[in-house]
Amino acid sequence: MDKTETKNLKKFFIFTYLIFWSLLGLTGYLISLDIPLLFQTVIKNICAWTPTFVILIMFKKLYPDMTLKEYLKLHFLKKIKPREFLSSFLLQVTILAAAVLAFFIVTNRPLKTMTFIASSSLLPVLIIDLTSGPLGEELGWRAYALNILQKRYTPLTAGLIVGIIWGLWHLPLMILSGYSGLELLYYIVAFLVAVISFSVIITYFYNRSKNIMIAMWMHFWFNFLLKIVIIDILPLLIYVSAGYLIGAILVVCLNKGELLERKSI
Repeated sequence: MDKTETKNLKKFFIFTYLIFWSLLGLTGYLISLDIPLLFQTVIKNICAWTPTFVILIMFKKLYPDMTLKEYLKLHFLKKIKPREFLSSFLLQVTILAAAVLAFFIVTNRPLKTMTFIASSSLLPVLIIDLTSGPLGEELGWRAYALNILQKRYTPLTAGLIVGIIWGLWHLPLMILSGYSGLELLYYIVAFLVAVISFSVIITYFYNRSKNIMIAMWMHFWFNFLLKIVIIDILPLLIYVSAGYLIGAILVVCLNKGELLERKSI
């Protein structure tokens, strides 16, 4: 990573924060005007596309010798094995299942009282979750930022850096979560632990193919699975964050050669 790449990466992070937080402010104002719920959902999803917007705005500076079509081909058309999709999915399902089970055991609640999202809500939630963060963020966080950082750092370190920046990027959403005091602190800590740990796991799977679709796939399941079981988000997030932390540690321990050695990108 040379000086120009370092400078451009810093600009990418700064612009991504500024534009996202500005769009959130505008979104809050429009919601206060009682605009229709459909438009509120669309505007919220547009906010999540900020990393991609910044990539498009800065594209000629970031990739002076590449066309946008070439950039998209580079990140979407590389061969990826179906088992990568399956294994990453099973890992995330296992983490959620363990987190939910731990919640019911610790709170001494019978499993038969578990409730799930209504079937009529599955398709709308699926569409909303897919068209927000998964499709809107990964061309910025992983396709660009992670790859640039791996020119200087090991995959593990690069994944941690992206995870921290990605997690803190959500700070306004955490503040607007409705929690306050210690609950808000617990929420922020749990969210950051989950996102940073998840970033390490994504880094491992993404590096195996360099196809951004695996990152989008995993990002979608991270968001969607949290809505399958109806539990207050704070306790669920605390258990899920522990699950992703354990998962990240296991992934690193089992794949030290792929995550702890710096490689040319």
